[in-house]
Parts: sequence; C-alpha cells; structure tokens
Amino acid sequence: MPDLYTVLGISRTATQNEIKSAYRRMARRYHPDINPDPSAAEKFAQINEAYQTLIDTDRRKTYDRTGRTPAASAREVNVAAAKAARRAYYQARADRIVKEWLEREREETRARGKAVYTTVTLFISTFMVAMKPAIFEPTNLYWRIALVLLFGVGVWHLFTSLKEHFDHYTYQPGRVSVTRPAKNSKPFKRSVAWAFVIGGYLLSFATGVLIGTLTDFSTQFFGGTTVTDAILAALLYPPIAVLIVDTMYKINMRFEDL
Repeated sequence: MPDLYTVLGISRTATQNEIKSAYRRMARRYHPDINPDPSAAEKFAQINEAYQTLIDTDRRKTYDRTGRTPAASAREVNVAAAKAARRAYYQARADRIVKEWLEREREETRARGKAVYTTVTLFISTFMVAMKPAIFEPTNLYWRIALVLLFGVGVWHLFTSLKEHFDHYTYQPGRVSVTRPAKNSKPFKRSVAWAFVIGGYLLSFATGVLIGTLTDFSTQFFGGTTVTDAILAALLYPPIAVLIVDTMYKINMRFEDL
C-alpha cells in the first residue's frame, strides 16, 4: 500500500488545512469526470482513502503508529466518497467557469486593443500627412506602383477592420417598442461610431492643414505644398499606415500566444 502522505504530496507534519488543500488539488486533477486517463479512477480512490485517514485525528494517529489504514465502516466510506466527489465536481465546475471568463476577458482586451490601434493610427497618420504632405512624395516609378498597391490593400484592410469593430461594439437601433424597450448588449449605436470615425478623421485633417499653414515648417524643409496636396496625402497614406500598424499588432499577438 502506498504511503498516504506521499499520495497527497504532503509531509508527515502537515496541518489539517494543508491536508484539505492537497486533497482538493489532487482531486481536481484525478477525478474520473475530469481526467480521462484509465488509471485516474484508481488514483482518485487512493486520494480519497488517504484524505479520509489523515483528516481524522484518531485514524491518523493509528496510521502513524502502525503504518496501516484503520478500517472504516462501509457507510462512512460511501458518505465520504460522495462528499469528496461532490466537492471535486463543483470545484472543477468553478474552475471551468473562471477559465472561460478569463478567456472572454482576454479576447475582449485584444478586440479593444485592435480597435484602438486602428482608429488612433488613422487619426495620427491623417494629421501628420495633412500637416506636411511633401515629406512622403514618391519620386521613383517602382515606389509609386508599390504605393498604389499598398493603398489598395490598405483600403480593403481598413474597411474590413472597421466593419469588424463595428460588428463587435455597435448595434443598429430597431423599432422602438412602447411597452417593452429593447435592450442591447453592445455599447454604441452604429451611427455614433461612424460619426466618431468620420469626425475624428476630418478633425485630424483640418488640424494638420491648419498647423501646416500657420507654420513655415513644411515650406522651409520640404518646399511649398497646397491644400490639394494635403487632401491627396490624407487619402493615400492613412490606410497604408493602418495596414502596417495592424499587421505589427497581429504579429505581436501571435508571439504572445507561443
């Protein structure tokens, strides 16, 4: 017969609380409803026997003195086993609920981070190119072709990303019910989200143009630029910037999962 202290993974001087904690830990690991290994049932029976012996002061003293497990009535064994099984079941259920909740929180954090990266990159890049559009002026033909290709991919990516964020965080208001107002788990209306994105984009553009016009920074270092240049740059480069930043964010998330 294996040593009962070894079965629970505790020392011979373990306290009652240490015995209970070890039992809960081992029961969650080897309960037949949780562990599909064929040997788990036998291991779980040993864990129950060890717990029932060591948690009882008199039986523990007898075991320490003789090295044998004191005999217990069939009723005591059945009742103890039933209690142990219930405890292990509810503990496993609680662990599963907590695990699912943590996973949902993790996914929500990722979705929120992706939405922030997309919108902030869109606004900042729009502001930068509207303030000094000449800094990104391409001169090489191949670079211009690559820029157009990146722009096409960037527009598609920006559209799909915004759609993903809108589907996750926004709702379309339906018909208003007088008797029972509709509840929605999503925090924002679709129209409010569109107003935020379009308004932020236009505000970033206007602020960039204003600062570029009021200062001689662009003229001094990059030559004269016009509002038309700013508009073209604000249309061309922000989708590319969002594509690059979102790609880097996804790569970083992949590394975190490794």
